[in-house]
Amino acid sequence: MVMPRNLFLVRHGQSEANIMQKASKAGDESLYTEETMTVPDRSWRLTALGVQQAKAAGAWIAEQGIDFDRSIVSTYTRTRETAANLGLDVRWEENRVIRERSWGEIGSMSKQDFRKRYARNAEYRDTDPLYWAPPAGESIANVAENRVRNVLNTLHRENARENVLMVTHGEFMWATRLVLERWSDEEFMARDQDKSQTVHNCTVLQYTGTDPGTGEASEKLNRVRRCWPVQVDGEWTMYVGEWEQFDRKYFTGEELLAKADANRHFFQDTFGS
Repeated sequence: MVMPRNLFLVRHGQSEANIMQKASKAGDESLYTEETMTVPDRSWRLTALGVQQAKAAGAWIAEQGIDFDRSIVSTYTRTRETAANLGLDVRWEENRVIRERSWGEIGSMSKQDFRKRYARNAEYRDTDPLYWAPPAGESIANVAENRVRNVLNTLHRENARENVLMVTHGEFMWATRLVLERWSDEEFMARDQDKSQTVHNCTVLQYTGTDPGTGEASEKLNRVRRCWPVQVDGEWTMYVGEWEQFDRKYFTGEELLAKADANRHFFQDTFGS
């Protein structure tokens, strides 16, 4: 499958909903009012900080000197604002396939309210975040297999060896990493629990099939780096991560059994006797 030469994914800047969620994590539910709890997820605006983050990310993307053949933005308000504030000389097309993961019935709830109303579902979220889905919502696995693969198949058909930019959402970016970097379930779990893997507001995932050292090009995307805006002494700059290389993984029967043995038996093997 011949893929784009470069694929950039950008998470939206800080939104007003992010402020509510941050406060809720700290135990303050006061921002969850009758008015805010009826706002559709697609309608949340960026904060002033979110606009600054978008401008910083856009300046860094421009410095990479890449002419984008296709630029796609989610239909949500916060991604539209982010795309506009990147300040790049591109023409945007909207695509709802790269929208945020659906949070279903809990999308407008505080974390505390969710755990009160859906205690069993909340436990499942803690133990199996890859396959967990909120009531009437999507799991990360759903987003990966149903929507990410849809987009990648389109890019393969329409943008082989071209440069593509997407402005999307954090959960969609997690699902993209799962598919493109061919993570196992265990690798997803490990990264999900690793705070250093957080997808910050305006994180840029840059995928490439070009070796940054030799310039040799591959038909596949096989490297990624993560970058995001930070303030240093009051000035905005980008943290630029190291390139990580990835490839398809294969396993012997023994290796598969070793994976299985990482899980305990709950019953003695007496059912066949």
